[in-house]
Amino acid sequence: MAEQQTMQIRGFYRSHSHLPIWEVMEQAGIWAQNGLKVSFEFCDSSEAAEKALFAGDVDFVSGNHISPYLLVKRGKPIVSLTSPSNDTSDRLVTNFPAKEVADLRGKRIGDTTLVDSIGGYHHPRGNHMLYVLRGGLKLNEVEWIELTESNNEFKAMQLDVLKSKKVDAIFASGNTDKFQQAGMHVLALDRLPMINGPTLTSTLTTLQNKEGLAERLVKAQVMGIHFARTRRGETEAILDGLRGREPECKNVQYRSVAKLLPKPYPDHEAVANAYKLCCLKNPEAEEQSPLALWDLHYLRALDHSGFIDELYR
Repeated sequence: MAEQQTMQIRGFYRSHSHLPIWEVMEQAGIWAQNGLKVSFEFCDSSEAAEKALFAGDVDFVSGNHISPYLLVKRGKPIVSLTSPSNDTSDRLVTNFPAKEVADLRGKRIGDTTLVDSIGGYHHPRGNHMLYVLRGGLKLNEVEWIELTESNNEFKAMQLDVLKSKKVDAIFASGNTDKFQQAGMHVLALDRLPMINGPTLTSTLTTLQNKEGLAERLVKAQVMGIHFARTRRGETEAILDGLRGREPECKNVQYRSVAKLLPKPYPDHEAVANAYKLCCLKNPEAEEQSPLALWDLHYLRALDHSGFIDELYR
């Protein structure tokens, strides 16, 4: 691979929570080891990211977990290659005592809009809808207060809207100490199987036009995850640099990369839940198998070769 001509590619990451593993891969020289030179940019909208993919302006997207199922149904050449993270664990934060999600019946839940101004799907909002459904409620048995279309803005205002009682509850990810210190009630929720994190999504057109790109992307990600999981000291140093450079990553923890799967296959329940979110918004997606989005043969071939097992011996 090192003797092959270096391929210059461009990618979008849809959340700053994806950036740590890509930073590790860059700083550890793993992209270069696989003949890739990658430029990365943040993109806040699934709709904008998909337009860039189909126009050939980017070669892959880290993210876009929900809308691609509909795009496959509509004949678009979008394809997902890996899923290193297949669950999420949010917390329910309320300004009243709550012992279970069912206690939200008739309450106001603060959240983002379901879609942004150009039609992009807000995945975290979809997750919160699933938590409500899994709690035994119908979506219309709570009142959704849509506060902003920006995930970052929503995180910044969560505590204020709870304290002012503009809303009764929010769903929060990550550290919730500030809520407890402010006197709010925090309820840990069960694991939600869900495709999330730094998935590799591209188009069939791009992968056909750039021979070997899919193999390089998949192998590089596998190697990056291995580096992060087995070389903690070096990884922590890389993440420390990221924390100092990117304000959005100031709270990044080592676990964000160490938890990624050595063999990044999608989990079947996670696929089912991501597909369900797509169908809730666009029922026409029900006519298309969710498996049509996934092309795992690159990962399967790498796995079958023994490469991944040998890395961890």
